[in-house]
Amino acid sequence: MSNDLKTENNRTIFLILTASLVFSAGFQVGFSTVSNISEMLVAGTGSLILSAILVMVANILPQSVKHKLVFTRFKDELPAGRIDEICKRDARIEFDVVKNQWPEVFSEAIDSATRNTRWYQQIYKPVKDADEVLQAHRSFLLYRDVFSGLVLILMATIIWSWFGDAKLFGEIKPVVFYVQGILMFLSLIAARVAGNRFVVNAIAVAVAVAVAH
Repeated sequence: MSNDLKTENNRTIFLILTASLVFSAGFQVGFSTVSNISEMLVAGTGSLILSAILVMVANILPQSVKHKLVFTRFKDELPAGRIDEICKRDARIEFDVVKNQWPEVFSEAIDSATRNTRWYQQIYKPVKDADEVLQAHRSFLLYRDVFSGLVLILMATIIWSWFGDAKLFGEIKPVVFYVQGILMFLSLIAARVAGNRFVVNAIAVAVAVAVAH
């Protein structure tokens, strides 16, 4: 299911990464200098090819690496490991209710890795095909992979600014780093919010199912 969601997201990821590259190129060389069709086609084709490569690389990156990047944690990075803290901040969830419903998940005696595993087995798996859960999962995967791709773009830009031939594009302008940094920051926040919403949505749906039965 996760692979299916990632496949559905690939086109959107491709378009966002292409837009980032096009804007970066435009600010670097000047939008006014791209004055004829041939220059536009060359710039556009280059961005499309590079975006396709970045999407492929972003898909190859291990999920654990992506999650560590998004949540800036080297250990216990997945939000389900902190679901007890997240639920307390969500107005939709009555914490005492879910704590009583899944004591093994919300026990204070377990570590984050165990909590994540139990959330997956006891809460997520039974409701993984619910629309609210699928949409939240899709959004998380989308913004996570977009962020990973934008990180790669920024890293490539930094490396080029250090070792690239300035005769080709000139010195990289500060505005290019600002544009890429802002896009990367926005995607980071979106990925974190979507990740938290994903794990809480699974709980909210699981509670509704439990009440209905």
